Amino acid sequence: MRIPFVKMSGAGNDMILIDHRAHFLDGRETEFVRAACERRSGIGADAVLLLEPEESFDFRVRFFNPDGGEYGLCGNGARCIPRFAREIGIPGPRYRFRTSSGEHEAWETDGDRARVTLSVVRETRTMIPVDVDGAAATMDWGDIGVPHGVMWVEDVDRVPIERWGAHLRRHPAFGPGGTNVSFAQVLAPGKLAIRTFERGVEGETLACGSGSAVAATVARERGFAGDEVELRVRSGEILAVELPPKGTRGSPVLEGPVERCFEGVYVFPRPPHGSRTPFSDRSKTG
Repeated sequence: MRIPFVKMSGAGNDMILIDHRAHFLDGRETEFVRAACERRSGIGADAVLLLEPEESFDFRVRFFNPDGGEYGLCGNGARCIPRFAREIGIPGPRYRFRTSSGEHEAWETDGDRARVTLSVVRETRTMIPVDVDGAAATMDWGDIGVPHGVMWVEDVDRVPIERWGAHLRRHPAFGPGGTNVSFAQVLAPGKLAIRTFERGVEGETLACGSGSAVAATVARERGFAGDEVELRVRSGEILAVELPPKGTRGSPVLEGPVERCFEGVYVFPRPPHGSRTPFSDRSKTG
C-alpha cells in the first residue's frame, strides 16, 4: 500500500499528517505508526495525525505517539491541521473538529502561524511530593485531556531531562498511567522557558503545546503570569498561550509557528530489507 503523507512541524514538534477519510488503515494504525515514526528506517516523527470524517464537524483528528498508542490531543499537531485541511481541499479558513479529548477550533494567522483552542484544563494540583536523584522535590500537575506534570527549576538548560524525565514520567504520584513531564523556568513575569519529556515518545521533544498550556495555567495560579503567557520551547521558538478568565471553564488558546517540511508516499507494510526505499520524497516544500 502506498500512503501519501505530509510532514509538518509545529515549533519543532514534528508530525506526519495523513488524509484518512477513506479509513484504509483501520485495524493497522498501531503497526503503521510504529514503522512510520521510526527515524532510521521510517519517515521519523513525534506523532502521526489521522484526519477522518466526523458528523456535524469539519472532520475528526486522531493522534498517535511513536509507540503506536493513541492519545487525546497534541496542541502543536492541532495547529498544523488548518494548513493540511486547506491543502486537501476542505473549505476553511476556520476549522471545527473533534478529538478524543473534546471539540476544537483552529485557524491560520499571519506569517505561517496558527491558533487552536485546546481542551479545558479540567484539574490542577500543586506541590505534589516527588523525588529526583534521591532528593525530595515537588511538582505541579494538570489534566488537559492528557496529563502533564510541571517541575519549576532555576535553569531549565541544566536539567538532566532524560534521567529526570524518565523517572518522573512513571512516578507513583501520577498513578499507573504516568504523566508527561515538563521542566519550566520563570524568565520574567509572563515569560517562561520550558522543556518537555513526553510519554509515548519516551524522550524529550522540541516543543509540547498541551504541556505549555498546563505550565501557563499553573504559572498563573502561582502568580508567575497573568492571562497571556509566552513560552520559549527547546527548539528556540516561542509559543503563546491565552488563558480563559480566572474562575471560568474556558479553553486555553495556543498560538505558534507552523512549517510544512515535505510530502511523500510511504510504502506500507515495509518492503523486505534492501528491496525498496520505505518512502519517496517528492521534494515539495513551502
